[in-house]
Amino acid sequence: MHFSKKSRFKPLFKQIIRLRGNIQNRKKLLNFKKKKWKDTIQFYKKKIKLYKNYQKFKPLDQTKYYITRYSNRGTEYKKKFRDKLNTKISIRLLYGGLSDKKLKNNIKQLSKRRNTIDSKLELLKLFETRLDTILYRAKFSSSLRGAGQLITHGKVYVNNHKVKSKSYQIKPGDLININPKFLQLYKISIVRSTKWPLPPKHLMINYRTMQILFINNIKQTTLSTLFLFNLRLQKILINHI
Repeated sequence: MHFSKKSRFKPLFKQIIRLRGNIQNRKKLLNFKKKKWKDTIQFYKKKIKLYKNYQKFKPLDQTKYYITRYSNRGTEYKKKFRDKLNTKISIRLLYGGLSDKKLKNNIKQLSKRRNTIDSKLELLKLFETRLDTILYRAKFSSSLRGAGQLITHGKVYVNNHKVKSKSYQIKPGDLININPKFLQLYKISIVRSTKWPLPPKHLMINYRTMQILFINNIKQTTLSTLFLFNLRLQKILINHI
């Protein structure tokens, strides 16, 4: 597994204790037996029950602005700071250990054109058009970290050019190729690709030739089914845009 120097020794699962949620939806978390994980696992199991019960769970539209039920909830400075910090950590973990610098750069890009676009939707588009995210959505990898490993080891090609940057932004019409010699590395993920959620509509995938074609209709894709929790994007955008 390839890690950057800053995150090489940073524990992955310990960050979930404060967030009280399985951000990356890893089943390994449910097998932890130490006492410090007891409350976190119980809280996460309750979320799973609501998620599986279609009568109670409703997919969230991440582009809408959500208001808390209680007007005086989270009005203190410490609570606001905590919520913003937890939101930032959740998004960074969700997208495979996204660096703080990269997150800030994406927000700066939006601030330059804030008058013409929907900030939340465009921020999600920046995340969803990353090369590692597209490989994960296409079921070529079981996790974003696994997708990043394929990229950094030179097994992924964009328009017949080798790309080793996980944050490479895919443009409409780009063709992504996977080296067929390493089919066994992601064969299990491809077999599970028929399970829900299915790959998004803005990707045309050929599992025989191991190719992905990116189409510019990401706005028509229902992004609400890709996330198990509310990203609360307004908390990190409100101070910048």
